[in-house]
Amino acid sequence: MIGYEFLSTRIPLRLPPVARPAQVRPVTRIERLADLLAVPRHVAPGADATILEHVLFALKHEDMQMALLLEALRLVSAEELTAALSAQRTGSYLRKAAFLWEKAHGRELPMPWDSTGGNYVDLFDATDHYVGPVWERSQRLRVNFNGIGPFDFCPVVRRDDALAQRGQQVLDRLQAWASDPGHQGTLERVLSWAYLSETRDSFAIEQETPSPDKERAFLQALAHLRDRRPLSEDYLVELQNTVISSPLRVEAQFRIEQNWLQRGGHGALAVRYVPPPPDRLPALMDGWMRMANSQGGDVPPFVRAALVSFGFVYLHPFMDGNGRLSRLLAHHSLNLQQVLPVIGEQPTLLPLSVAMKRHEALYLATLESFSRPARGLWDVTYLADNVFAFEFMSTPQIYAHWDGDSAARFVTACAEQALTQSLIDETLFIQSHDRAFERIDREFDLPNRTINLLIQWIQQNGGRMPARRRQASELALMKAEQIDRIEAIVATSFQLTSLAPPTSPQQANEA
Repeated sequence: MIGYEFLSTRIPLRLPPVARPAQVRPVTRIERLADLLAVPRHVAPGADATILEHVLFALKHEDMQMALLLEALRLVSAEELTAALSAQRTGSYLRKAAFLWEKAHGRELPMPWDSTGGNYVDLFDATDHYVGPVWERSQRLRVNFNGIGPFDFCPVVRRDDALAQRGQQVLDRLQAWASDPGHQGTLERVLSWAYLSETRDSFAIEQETPSPDKERAFLQALAHLRDRRPLSEDYLVELQNTVISSPLRVEAQFRIEQNWLQRGGHGALAVRYVPPPPDRLPALMDGWMRMANSQGGDVPPFVRAALVSFGFVYLHPFMDGNGRLSRLLAHHSLNLQQVLPVIGEQPTLLPLSVAMKRHEALYLATLESFSRPARGLWDVTYLADNVFAFEFMSTPQIYAHWDGDSAARFVTACAEQALTQSLIDETLFIQSHDRAFERIDREFDLPNRTINLLIQWIQQNGGRMPARRRQASELALMKAEQIDRIEAIVATSFQLTSLAPPTSPQQANEA
């Protein structure tokens, strides 16, 4: 065992399993495989290598797993690290290790110099990971902390140029759709449909149907995202009060007690996820809000929206409403980044929840890529009906520093589907419907309601009039040849060029 896998055996805490462990293999150079990092023997730390040497190997060759690094560096003495720096004072990986050592110990590393000297180095290599602004800078160690978020909340996403290009293509196609002169007569109707569908499907994911008042409130919250208010505890409380169904569950602040997610099963086995302890929540939420409000760095818009949305639900800062609010916050992120075209005075909305509802099993699997291993870090004891005792056996850093690759891929794929299968298809549907309505209205003296019913029945039956509908009371005065003619009009009106299906979230996760 080498690198992170070796370190995990030395740390006296439970930690999530190493996703892609480094292992010695008969290769001539380091190779990144699907489930491991193949390392030549001459590159790997030796059998007698120290914890610090394995830390330096992980920093140089493996993906950034900060929670594990921080706990490993707790086991490294100040004397050992200072001695290593004395031998190689400007070594970039030693300085990165020293920076994280100070974070882990909460104090400065004693050094015989005011500064190590050397050029400033970024903790995150921008050729491997998406990065944010320089959140903090150590003048003593010449290290910049340039994560996607600040140290208190900094998920990690590997740079993926193909994924970023897919996201940009969605935004480019969205802009083209919104500015197409041929769509101007239908855009506002499509956008109204999108806002309503997003609202209803976000509640449907929680197995709820909003009341008319709650539906209106949610729609207003979506509409007011155009104001681009920075996230704060007060604003999030407002939004929580908006998305929650029961007035008994509205809250006035972030939670001050432990909550959990429970689903099917008996006793402690029914507890499927445990968010961070309440005493750790303030620092985590402060870091999350700073990340969510930041516009610095090179993070693609849908990747940032994914980290905001999934990061919020992992922290679960309220006792109820976190899921619906997390999906609303994905839209807040896109509005804050000003990447959506404006129709009238309203920003376009990609109904992400519609795509998530269509792929609900994959949505759950993406959430569980973090929540399932996190559940194993807690000891949960069943005491009585819905009463449990919780003991956290790990470090709260796992809630601050997590792998966001799966969330980024899922949300990008949902954006692709939201554009094509919702906005574009709905535009084509409305245009086809309008074309059919106009032709039927011109040829036949029928009430508008009857025309709409005829179009609905024929279109939903693959362009043919259902036999049982021919005897409907609305058509009592119509002749068979008239119904046949209307059938032909509807079929012709809806014969549009079929769209190639976009990459599904399932395909994206398998890519």
